[in-house]
Amino acid sequence: MKDTPSAAATDSGPVALPPREAWRRKMRDDVLDAARAMAADKGWDSVSLSQVAARAEVSRPTVYKEFGSRGGLSQALVHREAERFLLGVDRALRQPAPTASDALASAILYALEEARGNALVASVVNAARGGTDSLLPYLTARSEPVVTGARLMVRGWCQSHFRQFDEARTDQAADVIVRLTLSYIVLPPPDHSLRESAEMITAAATGILALPTVLDAPSEH
Repeated sequence: MKDTPSAAATDSGPVALPPREAWRRKMRDDVLDAARAMAADKGWDSVSLSQVAARAEVSRPTVYKEFGSRGGLSQALVHREAERFLLGVDRALRQPAPTASDALASAILYALEEARGNALVASVVNAARGGTDSLLPYLTARSEPVVTGARLMVRGWCQSHFRQFDEARTDQAADVIVRLTLSYIVLPPPDHSLRESAEMITAAATGILALPTVLDAPSEH
């Protein structure tokens, strides 16, 4: 049987994609790169699909065909950014540390630092403070992929490092870690350094894990 072109790796190395699929993937990356650069430069609300298409040097119908709508492009942009961001956080979580709490604090600090240095995130946050940026819901209220992806990753890490607790407790801790970190990214406390913020989030999460599963009954007097 004749082999079908594929991007899957083989013993002799990766198989080349068919030309049309290779072009499509490059076009998609070019469009997302253009959208990211323009959103970081002037805010997503000021960017049109026509402008993105022109910067990526493709036609507007091509962008519509690939992403469906401006909302589809927004989602794809945030999805790609989230994937890259979470890969970095995952690596940070796995770095050697004296204790699990130290590893968690370091990973949260990494997340806060990366978010502060990310031009797209900075643009979204700054615009949101003025009540204008339409990308913010994709980072917060619309949980895919940021909140859900981060929660799954952190939940798995918590379950492997705090095995003495049941899944309900580690799920709760993971949810607090993700939501507080995201909140601190979107609206950082003005009087806290990034390290202090990371330590506060870590304390909140480990505090949940330290709570007794069953509260003692009140004593009778």
